[in-house]
Amino acid sequence: MSSSAPAPSQDPGPSPLAFGDPGGPSQASEGAAESASAPPAKKTRTNTPWTPAEEKRLKELRDAGTSWSEIAKTFPNRTEGSVKKHWYKDMHYAEFAEDESAALLEAIKEYDAQKWKIIGQKVGKPAKVFTDSRGWTPSI
Repeated sequence: MSSSAPAPSQDPGPSPLAFGDPGGPSQASEGAAESASAPPAKKTRTNTPWTPAEEKRLKELRDAGTSWSEIAKTFPNRTEGSVKKHWYKDMHYAEFAEDESAALLEAIKEYDAQKWKIIGQKVGKPAKVFTDSRGWTPSI
């Protein structure tokens, strides 16, 4: 029993449109249409670290009340968005005056000296349990 019919899985070949069928769009006009509607290429990300001089200039401009768009113009290799992000994420933090810094350091020292006593009170154990080498060891 032999069958002379071709197997149904055979490929009929390329479609006539692939070779520039007169009824379909030509290849030349397709390429022109694609390039005319293609969006401009995006800048690639560089992740260039900020230099201390750039950060100083950014701080001076922000402190002077300069707008973000004007600030961005002074950084030709950075976008307005990257300048804002750097300011808010990395630079915009509380600055302490010298007397505030001294008070903060004193508070840290006081807390450090008292921390185990405070922790012991919270968990109902004496501070010695936490500071004695034979005592409790964190299992974290």
